[in-house]
Amino acid sequence: MSRGRRGGAALALLPADRVLVAAHAWLAPLPPEGASVIVHRTPDRAPELAAAQGTGSADLLQNGLADVLVEERPDAADEPEAFCRRVAAALEAELSGLVPGDPAARTDRYRALPRPAR
Repeated sequence: MSRGRRGGAALALLPADRVLVAAHAWLAPLPPEGASVIVHRTPDRAPELAAAQGTGSADLLQNGLADVLVEERPDAADEPEAFCRRVAAALEAELSGLVPGDPAARTDRYRALPRPAR
């Protein structure tokens, strides 16, 4: 969940009742470096492009696409066991709070997102 690539497979899991994200995670169909190469012909503008796309965990939380942030101290790769314990605790808390509801409500939050300009 940390600083790794998140693409199509992660996007397929996104329409869920609850979405948890790691602090350093991002979610996009294409890595920011790849998008930067396509748009600017250089990977050097990846951070700028990622910020503009709003693919970081803070953006996902702010836009209502994610529900819970799991801290990384300082990075999940540096503390894998402790990070996994925090993920397990967050999953337990979220799963225990789920109640049956209207299946259409699962996608309502995605319909409210602004559409990209064409």
